Amino acid sequence: MNNLKEGVMNLNRLYDYGECSINEDLKYLEDLKFLIPIEAKVVITKKWIKFSGKVRREEFVSALLCYEPSLFRTLLLRVYKEACVIGRSGDGKALFEFIEGIPKFADALLKIKDHELEENEKIKAFYQVIFNGYPQYPSILNKLKIMQLAEDVNDLEIVPMGANPNENWISGRRITSSISLKALKGKNEFTLTPYEYSDFDVEKEIGDVLSYPWETFLTLLAMVDLEYKVGGFEGLAIRPTDISNPYNTQELELYIFNIKGKEIKVGLLDNFIYDFCTVSDLFLFPDKTPEVSRVVFDLLRVHKMDFKDREYVLNEAFKDLIYSKDIIIKNRSRKLKKLLKEYIEKLRYTL
Repeated sequence: MNNLKEGVMNLNRLYDYGECSINEDLKYLEDLKFLIPIEAKVVITKKWIKFSGKVRREEFVSALLCYEPSLFRTLLLRVYKEACVIGRSGDGKALFEFIEGIPKFADALLKIKDHELEENEKIKAFYQVIFNGYPQYPSILNKLKIMQLAEDVNDLEIVPMGANPNENWISGRRITSSISLKALKGKNEFTLTPYEYSDFDVEKEIGDVLSYPWETFLTLLAMVDLEYKVGGFEGLAIRPTDISNPYNTQELELYIFNIKGKEIKVGLLDNFIYDFCTVSDLFLFPDKTPEVSRVVFDLLRVHKMDFKDREYVLNEAFKDLIYSKDIIIKNRSRKLKKLLKEYIEKLRYTL
């Protein structure tokens, strides 16, 4: 990695937005199947996504840096040579910890164990960024253990972004699980994150919702709820955990009405959404449960949702705007809405 600072910036951008311009310094992550090159971009893979759900952001980024070939080789040699010293000292417990600590890297270690250890300025620069100085044996071993949490997984085809939810909420799409990312001026080419919507000329209120994936999702979920009611029966309800303070930001619960009309608490709204995305092959990155409940309160503040009859529903004026003037949310989000309704129907029949 020729420019360490730029490399760290790119890794953080990938963590947030899922893609960046092709960079020779990240080629080693392509070789390891963490990234895939598509046209002039590199895009995060399912392997990257699954690993991102197992550790904190800082640990994740530093672990990917440690995979840089020259640094990785140096770290393996460091722990091996120190383990040899431990073995000669007779500390069986520490030696066992070493042997148990890096089973996935055993083959790589055997290939280099007789090499000389060279810690040049490039390696020392990595040490400073990753370990805040010269690392000791336990911290290196711990980092190698974290790196082994990454696993190869089968991926799905990555297709370019489209201009409406029907084209963007599709199997294999990488979708940010963050609710607080800054909207990009122009949208990504392959991953769904906030961007200033300008694909079609729409009403400002509609464009604002389409600019943020989880506002779009919640609007469609509320539309499914509404369409159940228009059909003459209850299908689902989003409710506060603290009914006495429904306008205070809090975790929300989802209720499903089964085919017998009985109200069943499914659990937290956020968990329902994560499960829906998992079943639908919508890959959330980082792989964490999105705090979408908080977005409901954002929509309340701008009068796109209301709290009415003990549940959160579409605001009447916003609902009228969607059904009377809109062409994107109403007409070009039907595939996602259908997918949502099918998932809810399965729950209604099994609960």
